[in-house]
Amino acid sequence: MVERVKVVAIPFQTEDPATVVNNVAIAARHERIDQVWAVGPPGPNTDAVREIGSALSAKVLCFPEDRIGTKREGKGDAMNTALLRAATESVERLHFYDADITNFGESWIWGAERAADCGFSVVRHTFARASTDAMITWNITKPLLAMKYPGTILPRIGQPLGGEILLSAEAIQALAGEPRVLDRSDWGIDTLYTYTAAQRGFSLFEHHVPDGKRHALYGSLDELKLMVIECFDAAANLPDGAIPDVNHDRDPPAPVPEDLQREKAYDVEASTRLLTLPWVGDERATAETLPEHLSGAALELTESGDFSFLDEQAWEEFLLHALRGFGLGDPAWESLLFRLWVGRVLNYTTKHASRGYRHAMSYLEATVAEIERNALHRSG
Repeated sequence: MVERVKVVAIPFQTEDPATVVNNVAIAARHERIDQVWAVGPPGPNTDAVREIGSALSAKVLCFPEDRIGTKREGKGDAMNTALLRAATESVERLHFYDADITNFGESWIWGAERAADCGFSVVRHTFARASTDAMITWNITKPLLAMKYPGTILPRIGQPLGGEILLSAEAIQALAGEPRVLDRSDWGIDTLYTYTAAQRGFSLFEHHVPDGKRHALYGSLDELKLMVIECFDAAANLPDGAIPDVNHDRDPPAPVPEDLQREKAYDVEASTRLLTLPWVGDERATAETLPEHLSGAALELTESGDFSFLDEQAWEEFLLHALRGFGLGDPAWESLLFRLWVGRVLNYTTKHASRGYRHAMSYLEATVAEIERNALHRSG
């Protein structure tokens, strides 16, 4: 009889090797975990993790990612390297955890394992975030999922871009056999895992981490430019089609830690300066293709930096237009998407996050719900 093993995979790119190794060590100590895989790009970081990790425990394997996808080399190749290895070995459960978590602990693994023990094929972790964190999730991924798949589980998944997920053996095999997943070598990988698991109808449990996810935050929002572009492209290019009903359950909500309610996730002043950067190539001409009332305000951004027009209605209208026009690798569209996303985040920050944590999160939830209602109305 083939022994079935349980694996924690920690994909990393440029994260501090000390943080990566700390999380590897925590996973290696867990009584349920048979192996820990640290997967990163060839280079000094991977060499450092391999040297330290192998000395920690015989459970630890550190190996370089393979070049699998056709998009930019990144997190997707690291995750898919582990996924394909798990599909060819006797892996019963494959846990993924992001490498930058600074409060990772054994309770994360226990939460996923206990849900899997109850028969769930996929377990995702949810957690509180600062009200100005997860701005790609709230302003790109969740709205696009609501537009494309209204009335399904997809707009309701708490962390659709979360890299903290457990896959059962059947989910491993399904994702590893999906060309669309394997092609996504960049930041869009989490979107593809989320979509594919839902499209295949796998039962889902969302385990709540009461302490939240702690990780290094940002200076200027410019640090997130690649992620904005790639996550938009991933969600925008998901195929049309029905999403089945799935068996779905989640932990009850827990009080949000006080420090998270006060935390500021990015530098507002540095980010505001991004709005007035010069136009890139044909970006101005691309902005002129927007609906007239949006186009005029967008064209004034580089002069005034005035982001007040980017309320929830304007942003929904822009996303609908971008779904038809955006192309990955088109510098003008990439720059315009990022510039207006920055303006949208600043609008939300100054008008809603400034009014307190509870108001801000209720507003974000209500905005996605309204986008979903509008999508249902258009389709009906």
